Amino acid sequence: MLRWLLRLLGLERDLPSPAPPEPLPKGMDGGAVVLPLAATLESTTGPRVILSPPPAAPTPPPWRAGVATASLEPMGLRNHLRMSLDELAGHASNQADRALPEQLNRLIINDQLDLPPFPDVARELDELLKRTTTDILQIARVVERDPGLVRRVWTHARSAAYSAAPRSLHHAVARVGLDALWRIGMSVCLNEATFKLEGMQDLADLVRQRGIVAAEVAALLGGERRGALYLAGLLHGSGELIVLRTAASLPSPRPSPMMVQRVIERTRAPLGVLIATSWNLGPTAAAGIGFVPDPEAAPPPDRATARIIRASSIAATATQPGAEAQPWAQDAAADIRELGLDADAALRRAAEVWRSFAEEQAPL
Repeated sequence: MLRWLLRLLGLERDLPSPAPPEPLPKGMDGGAVVLPLAATLESTTGPRVILSPPPAAPTPPPWRAGVATASLEPMGLRNHLRMSLDELAGHASNQADRALPEQLNRLIINDQLDLPPFPDVARELDELLKRTTTDILQIARVVERDPGLVRRVWTHARSAAYSAAPRSLHHAVARVGLDALWRIGMSVCLNEATFKLEGMQDLADLVRQRGIVAAEVAALLGGERRGALYLAGLLHGSGELIVLRTAASLPSPRPSPMMVQRVIERTRAPLGVLIATSWNLGPTAAAGIGFVPDPEAAPPPDRATARIIRASSIAATATQPGAEAQPWAQDAAADIRELGLDADAALRRAAEVWRSFAEEQAPL
């Protein structure tokens, strides 16, 4: 056909004759060998291209997981928790994982969550510091009843800003100042005596420290030296301690880390609201805790508080030990700015407080 077309157009040339087909290879018995399909394709179409698997999706920042509370009213809150826990239990793949949401549900139904009482030391200190006149010696006597509180006061009082260490505890109390002392005193809410966790001490310590960091950042961003913002930042992860304590109380085999994390993400905010409500910390602190995962879901008067606590939580998480190696830590500044807050100030303050924990471990 090609020769006929070229002859028609007057373009006929001597075209090379097609090469005769190569004979098929012979087998041992003289018959033709049937080549595998892959070899046939490679010989006729060139070498195969091996496609590499698609890159794994980046891990999202941990602060983008979680569910805001559906209510600030205790009865509605408990109903919401029960429905969430029923759903989690229904999707569990084994009895060990199912045991955690079921146990939490039983505790809620029977009103046996055993929420810890607000620490006496923190409440007494709060009452003392509300007075117009203060007695430093009386304050020091309250402080010395809690060893963790004493350590933190000494750490603050012997910082590099002072040329010499304080002479006594009441001298340290006077040097720290009443506002800083109040914030240190409120951190007793998260100490080991308040939330006892067997077998999960490292996780519990990280949650406590992250709460203190978030509280300090919230006080900075809100321009509030003491009050609801600090308390909301301090306790925004307290619901996680309830979940961890429940998981630690279960018999072996324990629920998987994945199930523990799922329960934390679904219940941390509402459980934190229950704690704030039982401690009579007020609606502002409760809203700040409950709407950290989604500030825009908060009632309009509480949205500014929820944005500050969310930004504080992001800063505390992104600067915690080991976070610098995580790719999601780079998202922190952008996510804080999206809330309309000062990301540089928040991250800088968070890093300072994390460094102070290392100083507290140094000998006095």
